[in-house]
Amino acid sequence: MNTRKIKDLMKEKNMSIYRLSKETGISDSLLGKILNGKVENPRIQTVKQIAKALNVTIDEIVNKD
Repeated sequence: MNTRKIKDLMKEKNMSIYRLSKETGISDSLLGKILNGKVENPRIQTVKQIAKALNVTIDEIVNKD
């Protein structure tokens, strides 16, 4: 999971963890853990929801490059 990419996309879209939580249905505490690297391999459904909310492909937030 490329947390740097997710954080960059959130900043670009002026999106807080709270707003991402509301748009994905994922708790803000779980999103915080994902973004801080405490959850290294989130479920695929979680990744899909984050990608959809940020309007990017799954590959864009999973790949480390």
